[in-house]
Amino acid sequence: MLNIKLVQTPRKSAYCLTSEGVYIIITLSVIWYIPQKLFEGMRYFMTAFKKPLSCILAILMVIVFTAAVPISAFADSDGLGEQLTLSEEELLNKRAEGDFEYIRINNDSEAEIVSYTGNDTVVTVPSKIGGLSLTSVGNGCFAGNENITTVKLTSAVTELKPGAFMNCTALKEVKKADSLTKIGMSAFEGCVSMTEYTIPDSVTVIPERCFYGCSALAEVKYHKNLKNVAKDAFTGTAWENNAPDGALSLGRVLYSYKGDVKDLVIGDGIEIIEKYVFIGCTDIKTVTFGDDVEEIGLYAFQNCTNLEKITCGSAVSLIDAGAFKGCSSLKEADFSGCTVASIDYEAFAGCTSLTDVKLSETITDIEDRAFADTKLKTMDFGKNMKNLGSNVFANIETLESFTVAEKNKNFSAQDGVLYSKNGKVLISFPAAKTGAFELPQKVEEIRNGALRGSDIESVSFTEDTALKTIGAYAFENSKIKSISLPESVTTINNSAFKNADALSEVKLGGAVTYIGASAFEGCKALSSIELPDTLRDIAAYAFKNAGLTSVKTGNGVVRIDTGAFYGNETLKELSLGEKVSKLGDESFAFCKSLESVLLPASLENFSASAFSGCSALKDIKVAEDNAFFKNTVSGIYSKDGKELVILAASGASAVAVAEGTEVICADAFTLCDGVTSISFPSTLRNIEEAALDSTAWFKNSAGGAVYAGGVLYRVLGNVATLAVADGTTAVADNAVNNETVTAVILPVSLEFIGKEAFKGASLKSVTIPKNVVMIGDCAFENVATLEKAEFSEGSALTTLGSAAFKGCAALKNIVLPEGVTAIPTDLFAGCAALESVTLGSVESIGKYAFSGCVALKEITLPATLTVLDPLSFLGCLNLEAVNVGEGNAAYKTLDGAVVAADENGEWNKLVLFPQGKDGEYKIPDGITEIGDRAFYDCDGLTSVTFCNGLKKIGDEAFFDCDALRSVNVPESVRKIGSYAFGSCNELREFVVNSNLTSYDDNAFDGCFYFNYDAVTIDVPDNSGSILGIVIGVLVAIGVIWFLVYKRKEKKLEKQEAEKKAAQAK
Repeated sequence: MLNIKLVQTPRKSAYCLTSEGVYIIITLSVIWYIPQKLFEGMRYFMTAFKKPLSCILAILMVIVFTAAVPISAFADSDGLGEQLTLSEEELLNKRAEGDFEYIRINNDSEAEIVSYTGNDTVVTVPSKIGGLSLTSVGNGCFAGNENITTVKLTSAVTELKPGAFMNCTALKEVKKADSLTKIGMSAFEGCVSMTEYTIPDSVTVIPERCFYGCSALAEVKYHKNLKNVAKDAFTGTAWENNAPDGALSLGRVLYSYKGDVKDLVIGDGIEIIEKYVFIGCTDIKTVTFGDDVEEIGLYAFQNCTNLEKITCGSAVSLIDAGAFKGCSSLKEADFSGCTVASIDYEAFAGCTSLTDVKLSETITDIEDRAFADTKLKTMDFGKNMKNLGSNVFANIETLESFTVAEKNKNFSAQDGVLYSKNGKVLISFPAAKTGAFELPQKVEEIRNGALRGSDIESVSFTEDTALKTIGAYAFENSKIKSISLPESVTTINNSAFKNADALSEVKLGGAVTYIGASAFEGCKALSSIELPDTLRDIAAYAFKNAGLTSVKTGNGVVRIDTGAFYGNETLKELSLGEKVSKLGDESFAFCKSLESVLLPASLENFSASAFSGCSALKDIKVAEDNAFFKNTVSGIYSKDGKELVILAASGASAVAVAEGTEVICADAFTLCDGVTSISFPSTLRNIEEAALDSTAWFKNSAGGAVYAGGVLYRVLGNVATLAVADGTTAVADNAVNNETVTAVILPVSLEFIGKEAFKGASLKSVTIPKNVVMIGDCAFENVATLEKAEFSEGSALTTLGSAAFKGCAALKNIVLPEGVTAIPTDLFAGCAALESVTLGSVESIGKYAFSGCVALKEITLPATLTVLDPLSFLGCLNLEAVNVGEGNAAYKTLDGAVVAADENGEWNKLVLFPQGKDGEYKIPDGITEIGDRAFYDCDGLTSVTFCNGLKKIGDEAFFDCDALRSVNVPESVRKIGSYAFGSCNELREFVVNSNLTSYDDNAFDGCFYFNYDAVTIDVPDNSGSILGIVIGVLVAIGVIWFLVYKRKEKKLEKQEAEKKAAQAK
């Protein structure tokens, strides 16, 4: 048996020649050589068959080579017959040796002690354990030990994990720690007997709470290579308590402070100011950085609100994110004499008194919002400035100009405005710069936020301007009054002119193809706009709360998104282009002056909410040639007249819904607030949510059950027992969302139950009348008190909506009527008490249909079933048997699992395994495929034995099978799908006895204990059989050669004889 170990490789198609392959190729070469010698001299024969023979042998060699090497596999050099699988015991399991328990780490090359079981006061950590070098003391290894006074490490130990010696109250010293490179947080926390500690030279980070509460620790010896020291690393130590008030430092790191600090002087030798050190320290007024300080850490001085002045030393190179954020009294910052290269995110944001910043020549990067919300007047960039983040100067109303060194290769300044070096991008415009502004000809893009909050009133363009793009927030909150965009502009990005209150005139060029979300939102002075034919979509809230009085969309617009013109209270004239096909929800909502609307023939999709709150809208019509909607005297209906979409009856007190109407759509009466009387047709079958809520008819209702003709529309107030009136044909969407309703009596006349009809009620039982044909989505969802749901004899029910009984946690049994053929998604999900289900003539069961039905132990699938989602019963933790009714042509039960037939009627695909079955399981003989998610989340499955002949293991087939520990796949398997064994938390051993040709890289993702070194592919040592086949093929070829040769020889002899006879004549 030749063993090949499966490993993760960069390329799945990597091949490596094995000893078998070499052996077979040599054999083939010998076999090729022998026929050559045997037939040497037969020139005719060899000439005729040399090329075919070469092709045949080449193909055979490729086949042998491929068969010998599985995909993503490399030959192991340890010899034949040896398993290289790491066993369950060896993979991350604790082992014991002496007084220590340990685990193997770093691919089993090293060891880590994880606990100490002895009682010694002096503990010597061994240099080796289990034959491996001991390099780490694990998490909490000695935690809480009250006996140990001394621990002796070895030179091999490089790491102390978090809490390693936590609360070792007698511990005084740790010897031979010089080789440590890493100490975890809380490593010595609470070691109250420790009086001194020397930080090893190779340790550069002292993490959180490392020596926290070591009350006797009076001396700490440190070195100059420290990089980080946590603020609370030495809290509660004598060493820190005895230090004088002021900054606290360890080596070159200033990590904390104590007492009141007003004039902070950071002395020589301090190179790093740790993160958060002085955050919120309101006592500090001045800070002087010594010439050795290089880094000012993350939020180091944030919200030091009384800090007025900082004096920088010459070595400062990094000012980290938020370092001085919110220092509202800081007036100036001079970095001209230091080597600052980077000012990070929001470093000075919110320094509302900061008027002057002097940057050094070495500055290269200023990140996002670094100076936002300050009072800067000028900004000078040196020659090395390279990168400028977004919104760096946001909300600086005082900024008057930029200057840039002439030798700078990335930026330039012209008349105080900042541009890219090539002049193609306007980067930032000083907000305090007033008057008119002409954009230079070369500018192609106005960058995001470039003129945000600026005082500029108008922008003009040269005739040959190159401008194409206006960036997001480019003119947000600016004082611009008018803008006439050139023909070259194609893109106006999100919030480009948002809340530009003074903007009264906008002319869009004829090339604009995109107006982003909220692009003109809040432009109260903007009274009209004409959109070009090039524009296809108007994004969400593009003109929300603007001051438009007229809108012409242009003939290119296809879609007007959600809230696009919401709240334009002065809008009176609306002209929709000839291609508009969709109006989003609330697209023209609360346009209170809009009196009439003509919807185009192209319109395919809109709801009444598009015009909700349009209180003056009296006339709304659709073009006569529209294929989806039609006009009536009072409103718009679907083309077939069955759905009322919107009724425009402003000022009317009485309206009639047309006969033939079956559905009143959501918000259909949004324009009918004054309507007190409504006539409903006998054909009405459903009223969607909130359709009538805005009417006086509803608002003035007395309470209790409110009916709209034959439809129960709403139940108001306290109604313990709801007796729905005889003659009622439908319960409207969300009609009985009333927790006071504990009982309901439904009339035999009822035919429809709407979406969420009883959601929120407190029913204990319900009997569905026989004439009900449809129950809508979520109709009884989360009625946790519902114990009984029955269908009357002879029920006409055909349709159950998704999640109709989801979350009915008390429901115990259900018998579905014969007319129901489909169980949709989530139908009984979360019905924790459901014990018995009769499925009638169901043909399909959807995803999660019975998920979480933990009381369900057995179910029988009907003979009519043709579609079964493998996650139908997810979370049915006690489901032990899924039976299939006799005569089912698509599924059957085999050895406790559900299997499916292929197109030839062969029962060869296992599709569902009951989640409640525990222990070991053997895949039945004849199964060639385990379907996607077939064993999904089967936590009780401890072992699976695969049958010979299995070819494919599908996607997520064994996903989250937490008790599965070892898998041995037969040689027949060729494919293992995506996440096939994902999140199998206990999986430790996986052997593939095959020439595996395909497995997804994520097949084992989330397997906590799993290690790719634990996977082997065992290729049978079948070179003898392969060789036999090859020899057989060659013998057959030889026989054919001989016969052909003999035939040719006879033919030649005959020709020779005929030639001689002819010569004789």
